Amino acid sequence: MAWSPETGSLDFRTLHDAYRAGTLTPSAVIDAVYDRIAVRGPDPAWTTLIPREEALARAAALEASGEGPDALPLFGLPCGIKDNFDIAGYPTSEACRANERIAETTDPTVARLVAAGAIVVGKNNMDQFGMGLVGVRTDYGIPSCVFDPAYISGGSTSGGGVVVAAGLVSFALGGDAAGSGRVPAALNAIVGHKPTNGLIPFGISKAGMGASHTVLTLTVEDNVAALNTLVRHDPDDPLSLPEAEGFTLTVPPAPERFRFAVPSRESRLFAGDAAAEALFDAAIARLEAMGGTAVPFDYAPLHAAARMLYEDAFIARRYANLEETFRRCGDRFHPASREILASGARYSGADVFIAQYRLAGYRKYAMRIFEDADVMVTPTTPTTFTIAALEEKNIGRNAIMGSYTNFVNLMEFCALSVPNGFRPDGLAQGLMLIGPSFADNRLLGLGAAYHRALGLPMGATGHPLPVPAG
Repeated sequence: MAWSPETGSLDFRTLHDAYRAGTLTPSAVIDAVYDRIAVRGPDPAWTTLIPREEALARAAALEASGEGPDALPLFGLPCGIKDNFDIAGYPTSEACRANERIAETTDPTVARLVAAGAIVVGKNNMDQFGMGLVGVRTDYGIPSCVFDPAYISGGSTSGGGVVVAAGLVSFALGGDAAGSGRVPAALNAIVGHKPTNGLIPFGISKAGMGASHTVLTLTVEDNVAALNTLVRHDPDDPLSLPEAEGFTLTVPPAPERFRFAVPSRESRLFAGDAAAEALFDAAIARLEAMGGTAVPFDYAPLHAAARMLYEDAFIARRYANLEETFRRCGDRFHPASREILASGARYSGADVFIAQYRLAGYRKYAMRIFEDADVMVTPTTPTTFTIAALEEKNIGRNAIMGSYTNFVNLMEFCALSVPNGFRPDGLAQGLMLIGPSFADNRLLGLGAAYHRALGLPMGATGHPLPVPAG
């Protein structure tokens, strides 16, 4: 079947197969993408769009280069960039108008994607300064879930989740300091992987130190292909790991037998969402049918650890990273952003050490779980909320959304969110696979197999998962 400019899939496999066959060109794809964006009309998923003619010039240059998907892993793939990464000549705002400036240079992370063949279409909306999992803390309009405009898209990589799931780009670059690359993936039925901290250098922004760069994609295989262009050791980055040199993300076959740790029924958190809990029960049954053995554990200690990210002295790290910006224009932050960041100034050095000691105990608890299980499996989020509900009670409901994601970042684990089906009202939920540092490939192999076993379309595109290569 011929690729349709209006509805054709933008997954990596579909586009690259068509490029190799000569039935499609990057220029045709970029024209189609901009037409789709125009049809959607004003869209708060974007803070800035690259002019069509500039993106088309980039596509034409790729076509004239004589290269292709075999030489450039992201050849001709349209992408969105979270608006806390700089692109020279374009605004960077981090979703705060008072902080907006024109970037003089391009972030090295973005430059590596472009060098691998990607075509940047625009910059995506986000929760201000990456502080939020709901997507409503922004001065640029609120992106909404692709399945229901009354509901949140998730954050902080809110716009990125929308544009991938809506079939406007092949992937979106984001970050993950609390679940920012996993929550939007879950709520929009796509894939988000938080790699092991230190695999990808940070570049020039320190606002998210303590986070990981992520990408949002339609498939696990696409996620791996995009992230592998970024994995490397940077000796000038104090948080970059030497082990990143030569490390390759892969999608190995799922094991025939495996053990997966799941929160016990008594310690589960669903905020009263019975439909979300039923989806998680179905996920456990599906994993068991795939050869897994469920190993229940008490989730309460890990939930206590998750709460420490924003409700304890660890928020002082965010304050330290953003102190200059907060002093300059904090009075013009979103009220929730301002309140949370201001709380980081009140902790002492002693408070930070006490919090670190407590976290070390929780991490020991988590590592003991991995002694008896190959992977930990939780919901990505307990539930979802309407945009109106977040306007009513922002900080408290945002905290609920991080119940399962936040501890992963504090413990510097890796985690993958894959789709886990839909509630009866048509809203998506995600399944999260968690492992210790450098267990990425274990998660990716099992997550890809689970995604395929689920058998649902990719995001809101209506397209099934492509047949795996080989």
